[in-house]
Amino acid sequence: MDLFFYSLAIQLSALIAVALLRSNRAASAAVHLLLLAGLVSGFVSTLSALIFPADQPLSFNIYGVPPDLFRFDALGLYFLAIVQLVAIPTTIYSYSSLKHYIDKGKSVKQLLAVYPILLVATQLTVVSNHSILFLVCWELMSTAAYLGMVFEKEKKDVQTGSFYYLVMNHVVVFILYVFFFLLHRHSGSWLFSDFHVSPDTGSLFILLYVLALIAFGMKAGFMPFHFWLPRAHPIAPAVFSSFLSGIIIKTGIYGILRTFQFLNPTPEWLGWVVLAGSMISAIFGVWYALAQHDIKRLLAYHSVENIGIIGIGIGIGFIGSAYQSLPVQVLGFGGALLHTLNHAIFKSLLFIGSGVIYQNLGTRNIELMGGLARRGRFFAILFLVGSVAISGIPPLNGFISEFIIFNGFFTTARELKNYYPLLMLISTVGLAFVGGLAVACFTKINSIMFLGDERKEIKHFHVSVYDYLSLGIFALLCAAIGFYPQPFVRVINDVLNRAFIPGNSSSALLNINWFYISLIFLAILAGFILIYIWKRGMNKKYGRKILPAWGCGYERLNPRMQYTASSFADQLNTIAKTVLGYHKKIKPPAEIFPAKNKFESHADDFVDSKIILPWFKKINTFISRIELLNYSDIRYYVAFILIIISIYSLIGFLWI
Repeated sequence: MDLFFYSLAIQLSALIAVALLRSNRAASAAVHLLLLAGLVSGFVSTLSALIFPADQPLSFNIYGVPPDLFRFDALGLYFLAIVQLVAIPTTIYSYSSLKHYIDKGKSVKQLLAVYPILLVATQLTVVSNHSILFLVCWELMSTAAYLGMVFEKEKKDVQTGSFYYLVMNHVVVFILYVFFFLLHRHSGSWLFSDFHVSPDTGSLFILLYVLALIAFGMKAGFMPFHFWLPRAHPIAPAVFSSFLSGIIIKTGIYGILRTFQFLNPTPEWLGWVVLAGSMISAIFGVWYALAQHDIKRLLAYHSVENIGIIGIGIGIGFIGSAYQSLPVQVLGFGGALLHTLNHAIFKSLLFIGSGVIYQNLGTRNIELMGGLARRGRFFAILFLVGSVAISGIPPLNGFISEFIIFNGFFTTARELKNYYPLLMLISTVGLAFVGGLAVACFTKINSIMFLGDERKEIKHFHVSVYDYLSLGIFALLCAAIGFYPQPFVRVINDVLNRAFIPGNSSSALLNINWFYISLIFLAILAGFILIYIWKRGMNKKYGRKILPAWGCGYERLNPRMQYTASSFADQLNTIAKTVLGYHKKIKPPAEIFPAKNKFESHADDFVDSKIILPWFKKINTFISRIELLNYSDIRYYVAFILIIISIYSLIGFLWI
């Protein structure tokens, strides 16, 4: 793994390029070349250690650094591989994305300085073995993401969304401090490899799990801790939105799985808490997404949905741990790990796609889009690949990981019996319902954005070679895992054997007949290709007849007469309007032949509007009455900070 540290050095050397090169264009080219060189070399090293672990030590002594600071076990290597794999095409897109700002005369030095720090800190976070080092890397990662998020700080929504993100990170870090202090006090060590708390410790075991689920669950975006995510992800530049949704929130999943290594076996009730909470996240995450018209906000809610799906797999794994059932654990944790990879891939594809659309149209409002398929046919196909994958439809990768989780439901019912068959049936229906809503949501997106006529004049629609290369890599990964999942499943199974279930002889993942699934998917693909060839042949032989769309008897159709995103999803959103905070503004016709009518629909996040904002207003009012905090002299605030640091240091000293 020496190559990994060299790769980090190459990535950090990009900061030197930012400092030395005055030209934004030259600095951008140098930074992205260095980052790509570092990421590719690092990924090769990580993949080698993940696939061929026999000759790889768990810890390394690099230039006098204590060997226990970093630990390259199976779980850390798996998440490290995901970070590097997704970062490569994201960085390719980053070069194209920043070029748009440079062409407008805006300096991008801030993003060029922050992005390498974000990449390096994230990689170090998932291989840190020391609690303090983990927290330092976690803070660097979060702070770098925040600094990238506020790039367009003059915008009101950027100020609000970044504030939500900043507050969330402060809360998470505070909880994690308490979490690691408790683990240190119990074990006498700061090292992850020394942490282990058995259920026999009683209240400590429960308290640690509660702290971990709140802190890491908030970072991941589980409901009801998701309130920050739909505000923060849409306002960041597309590169940071992609990395936030594809990777950063996965560090919360990493934290939960790492906690399981410290605290196991889990009690049955904990598995049900995680499973039920995750099911709520999945269902209402996708339902909130269906009610959105801002494409990036819609994709942010889909992150809540997919984090819920990952959590469902973790919940199944926890239940399997409680009953010491190897097949249940393997399918639950295996589905969660694979869906973590899959979501990182197709969500990055979709966020980058939304960035390309925003760069060309200057809006994120789906209601103002239309007819984009005629402007960028291949772009529309690549975006459709991501839409099919995230909806869990065969033959792409989203289906594979959800299929494993469905198998986890069936295996749990068969292995544990009693009341489990009924509960697993309910869970199966719930996850299937999530898939149905996801299909409805992405049918809305693709039909409104890409089909029909242009609702707003599009002067140009340009997709660069770098955009296509980035989107193409993600699309190929979606197809590769879907059509040929065997090598990915083997890696997942190996990670489980080495990280969660040592000596596991269960082959529940490998017993699924992946070969026949691949054959079925290839047959589906072959069928589509044959139909396309036949259609081309018929067109060539008989020609094509193009007629205007049927307009229910109306003539001279115009874009205003097309379905809108609001009307498309109105009936489904009305079903859960109370929970979704769904409401409509309708301006009814006032004349027999009205010139213009108006229909709008909005959804207010229940947690944000009914809990977070009211409490924030109360706290703000209370604090504003404390004269001690109303000083304008910054020296008072510096003094307050020093006092708080002293208190933290004293607590740490006493606990150590």
